[in-house]
Amino acid sequence: MARTRRADYQRSNRIRSLPLTDPVGAAEIGARLLLAGDAAGRARIGSELLDALCAQTGVPPVELVVPDDHQPHRRRGGKIVYSLQGEYRRRAPSENDPSLARGGKRLGRIRLPNRTPARGDLVRPSAFLHTLLHEFCHHHDAFALGLLRSFHTAGFYARLRDLRSQIDTSPDPPKARGKARLRLSRLWSIIRDL
Repeated sequence: MARTRRADYQRSNRIRSLPLTDPVGAAEIGARLLLAGDAAGRARIGSELLDALCAQTGVPPVELVVPDDHQPHRRRGGKIVYSLQGEYRRRAPSENDPSLARGGKRLGRIRLPNRTPARGDLVRPSAFLHTLLHEFCHHHDAFALGLLRSFHTAGFYARLRDLRSQIDTSPDPPKARGKARLRLSRLWSIIRDL
């Protein structure tokens, strides 16, 4: 890796948290986003969530585009081997106003297609929210951490987990995980006795 890429990688790996100043407010918007199904509703509420996250973390606002299209994908042997759930693009600042990109656009853009790759079903609400938060982390890396390139490091995923834990709107995630562990231990005991 070139020196700047290595420095970006190491910086990304060191930083493990992404604290919000008002996680309850962000969680309320996240809960509303989980109820939206159509592309226009997801774009509107998702933009509201992104604006709140940007304001709370001190990064410039990011644009959200939610086309009612299938996720781009590739097939091999009749099976989907790759699909793009979302993408983040950083735009170059304008010479006249560095807080905006050329044409008065926001400095970053997140694109999340609203439909699954194969059948064109709506993307599950939780998957949509998690992908939105993932792409926001790339935007945060670019502006709050000053990274030229946002790598998928252990630190990146730690920041994403921290962000998700602050916005998690499920009723009781630890209890749900405990039930899953209990089911797995019961299943293991059945398999062991065979």
